[in-house]
Amino acid sequence: METTILFRLSDDFTMLRFLEASFNTFFRRVAFENATDALLHVSTVLALMSTKKKSIRVPQVALLIETSKSFGREILLGIGRYSRIQGPWSIFVDEFGPGSKLPGWLKTWQGDGIIMRARNRKIAKSVAELGVPIVDTLQPWPTLEIGGVFTDDEMIGRLAADHLLERRLRDFAFIGVEGAQWSRTRRDGFVSTIKRAGFDVFIYSPVSRRRFRESWEGGQQDLADWLEGLPKPVGLMTAHDMRALCVFDACRRQGISIPEEIAIIGVDDDEVISAMADTPLSSVGHNGERIGFEAAAWLDRVMRGKGAANTIHLVPPRMPTIRRSTDIVAVSDPALAKSLKYIRDRKGNTTVQQVANYTGLSRRSLERKFAENIDSTPHEQIANERLNYAKLLLRDTNYSLESIAEQMELSSASYLSTFFKELTGITPGDYRQQTRVSDLSADYYPVSY
Repeated sequence: METTILFRLSDDFTMLRFLEASFNTFFRRVAFENATDALLHVSTVLALMSTKKKSIRVPQVALLIETSKSFGREILLGIGRYSRIQGPWSIFVDEFGPGSKLPGWLKTWQGDGIIMRARNRKIAKSVAELGVPIVDTLQPWPTLEIGGVFTDDEMIGRLAADHLLERRLRDFAFIGVEGAQWSRTRRDGFVSTIKRAGFDVFIYSPVSRRRFRESWEGGQQDLADWLEGLPKPVGLMTAHDMRALCVFDACRRQGISIPEEIAIIGVDDDEVISAMADTPLSSVGHNGERIGFEAAAWLDRVMRGKGAANTIHLVPPRMPTIRRSTDIVAVSDPALAKSLKYIRDRKGNTTVQQVANYTGLSRRSLERKFAENIDSTPHEQIANERLNYAKLLLRDTNYSLESIAEQMELSSASYLSTFFKELTGITPGDYRQQTRVSDLSADYYPVSY
């Protein structure tokens, strides 16, 4: 929907001059998605026009971000959205792939700021030497004057661990990316969460990159042999979805079934990668568009001299998208496994008696199986699944409490608040505020800065 807004202007400007300036210079017939976007942009127009005697210079911003993956494209979407609302910016985009060198034009480029994803220190250092404000979106560079807006990689590891623990698994493993700090941070979050639950984690030490490049077959066989030696069933986290594809291939070589023997969760939630897997892949998603928007907002502050150049901000990831690769409940009792899956599929929207009826057990027998096998009760499991669903809706949507209560088939928002606070100790509103960096309402305006 396009939005039209009328203003009563002061005597300093005639309506004709306002329309000419705003449409020809700033709007260029851009259709805004909602009224708030239009208002924000018009406020920028008015602020600039109030200083009409001063020359207006449009900031020049270079984007060194790969476009081959969904995460990079999401970051670009967020940057573009910020520029439309708070700009205009003159944007230079370079298809900066994983193996790319810095573009030649950058050496003589007379710009104002850069947003990038630097794969190594050499690239980061070369960009830093340009002497303009920089925001990275991949990983921190502590000794360089480079700011950053990143996914909270430790939280990614924790979310993946929590998901596998919910599957009642007792053995766990992690496969990372050699030499990558973000991979180590995800590993640390995963391992610490698993160890707090009382379990250990098998860590894969991959063959060297040189050997792997020389022989794909040798690298895959090394991985397959390691997977074969793991206790089964096992919950496995890979540092990203591409690594999970290697695991799928290695499992196929060894005849290892997914998810029955190895339940796999990746990172990136790339739908294309998931579609390439033999079994649809569960994955923890980034919030790429929010990272891009926040990175642009911070760069804007630094370019205007209002922020420290090397400040770091973390953006929470999205809740895991659950697909077939982790669709398992690792308990030996078939009736108990059936009941747990039923509760999970219903997102906790059931009763103990309904679960008993579904599994063909008496209520007393069902409760005994829960107590003997997982030291819990059916009621507690139902409440936990309902809580997880509430957290997902609070974290990843803009729904009001009334809408969330309706989605969960609860009687009221008040009941939702009471239920949530009893289990977590905080209100739904507090949880939403703690797990989100910026407002995701329609205006998409950053409140974190």
